[in-house]
Amino acid sequence: MNSKLNFNQIKEKSNLNLFNFQNIQLGKLCDNKAINLNLSGMVNDISTTDTDLSLKNNIFNLFEKKENESNYFFKNSDKFVNELFKIYGEENCLCNYLLFEKNVNIKNVIDKEMKKISLSDYFACFNKAGILSINIPFLEKKGKIVHNIFNPTLSSMILIVKSNKIIDENMYKKYLKKNYIVYSLPNNLIKIEFDEANPPYYRDTLDSKIKIIHKIIGKKRIALNDIIKEKSYFSILWTPADTYKINSSLLSFYSFDFKLIGSLIIKKNDKLWFTSFSNINNNYKNFKKDYINKVNIIENFIKNYYQDKKTILSNDYKHYIYNS
Repeated sequence: MNSKLNFNQIKEKSNLNLFNFQNIQLGKLCDNKAINLNLSGMVNDISTTDTDLSLKNNIFNLFEKKENESNYFFKNSDKFVNELFKIYGEENCLCNYLLFEKNVNIKNVIDKEMKKISLSDYFACFNKAGILSINIPFLEKKGKIVHNIFNPTLSSMILIVKSNKIIDENMYKKYLKKNYIVYSLPNNLIKIEFDEANPPYYRDTLDSKIKIIHKIIGKKRIALNDIIKEKSYFSILWTPADTYKINSSLLSFYSFDFKLIGSLIIKKNDKLWFTSFSNINNNYKNFKKDYINKVNIIENFIKNYYQDKKTILSNDYKHYIYNS
């Protein structure tokens, strides 16, 4: 990625306001004045009861029916379009799923200073994104470029943290009502499982979720070094503010070593998300194939955290299964 790109110049030319995690430091945002706190999206009432659904039966069969491949060529691409391809493109091709993923990806070099940051620091950019919202460029037919606003909420989390605090029955019941499962592990570890049950428009902010975790652990500051990273993860649901234009939400999975594992599209529209755009004539990339591979990666990633359970279907994950 070109770190020297002046996004303000591009924003003025395109009327876009880009939020890009890859070009900012944790906890800092580019100037974004498009404040929109109205969350909207999935409203289907899906049972949270555990089922024996097979992931392979419910995910991979979604891709058995092949659709006609489509691609578009920018005949007269201007400076902004060329910069989009230069920064985000793969094989001189773009699709809206690729644009989304690269804008919600935290990709930082973890040096000594980064290792000293806290859990709150890590979620700072997500917190501010929830307040300011994220504007992501979106490609429509015939090369029209618009923008879409996505709002993040915490979807699910498994967090194992070093702590000497004792978890009693009263604490367990108190936080269970708020969708947290808390229990002690050997070697002074606490495990917190969270699964959001509320619809997107009725969810608390990320900041409030992190404050509850601090209360559970009994620390005002939880260092990332105190988190057992290989056994912890979280997922963020990105909900579009304008559901008339975009009827899909995206469920992104992250590890605590600053990696985006991938994003699942809820209410997937192939033409909307995987249509290949290029500034080179007769150039095409099969983005749907890439997405199918990403689904497999995410499935294997999640299975590592739920090996002792009959099902790995969280609430938002069920929405993905039933609405893809």
